[in-house]
Amino acid sequence: MAERAYVFLDPDGSQGAGVVVVVQAPTGVIYASQVGGGANEERCVEGFAIPLFAPQHLAALVSFFGRYGGNPPSSEASCARWQDRNLQALAEIVGQMPLWHTSRTKDEPAFLEFDRARLPELTEGWIPVITPYGPGILMHQNGD
Repeated sequence: MAERAYVFLDPDGSQGAGVVVVVQAPTGVIYASQVGGGANEERCVEGFAIPLFAPQHLAALVSFFGRYGGNPPSSEASCARWQDRNLQALAEIVGQMPLWHTSRTKDEPAFLEFDRARLPELTEGWIPVITPYGPGILMHQNGD
């Protein structure tokens, strides 16, 4: 599908986009964000965005990634690696985030799940998740 729109979330860092889940799907809409702490990496993903409105979710993620001082671990062999206890803590934070599966006929409560199978993608501001709609990316404000 041809790109219909390119949306860079909070391009100048002044708005605080909060927490957004982009469910990966062939929509033609590309969402981009600055991620990776001080690395200031830009990533993008195609799909549809669902904002999470509870500020405690952002606070929990900022607190978790804050311990790395802008230099989150990596999955690359040459860098500090994610420790299992920290991945478990992140999985618990993510697992408490509700994301309802809705349709015109039925609404069902559900929660996000950290997708550990996609660990190489994980960095501050970019968390691979499984949603009720399929795979997605949990984006939050980069703490650089």
